[in-house]
Amino acid sequence: MSENLESNQRYETLEGADDVLLLNNKDTFTVGRFKELVGIKFHEILYLYAESQPRRQRMTLMQSLSISEETSTVIRGGDISWNSRQEGMFCQVLKIGSKGWEKGKIKIEFNHSLQSYQTQVCIKFCPDEPPEQKSPLDDIRQSEEYKKLSNNN
Repeated sequence: MSENLESNQRYETLEGADDVLLLNNKDTFTVGRFKELVGIKFHEILYLYAESQPRRQRMTLMQSLSISEETSTVIRGGDISWNSRQEGMFCQVLKIGSKGWEKGKIKIEFNHSLQSYQTQVCIKFCPDEPPEQKSPLDDIRQSEEYKKLSNNN
């Protein structure tokens, strides 16, 4: 279990809407457009595909669940959450200002409020290679004083 927690901590939220995702080595999307498409797809699933009952009635049924007809116990619903697989989906990310493509995995998190009908899509990225750790000594090594001292030895 600690291994799952450790890998989950490596995922970072992709905030840059203009950053680029490369999926399946052929499909490219900006992060903003990908989030929009995921939101549209879930909207279709929630509101359009389940046509056995009118939309309003389906949403009302999802907002509160009656346990049984014999009791008055009702569970209030608030949100629908969906997460992609824990392992993530292989992709490459090109962030604005970066030196190149980063290989890794993405996870998609979708949250929809049944009360306000607001939707939030979050794309998280976990690079295959951990980011290079900057040593606290790097700034010192770059200073002129350090260079003078190291040249004197």
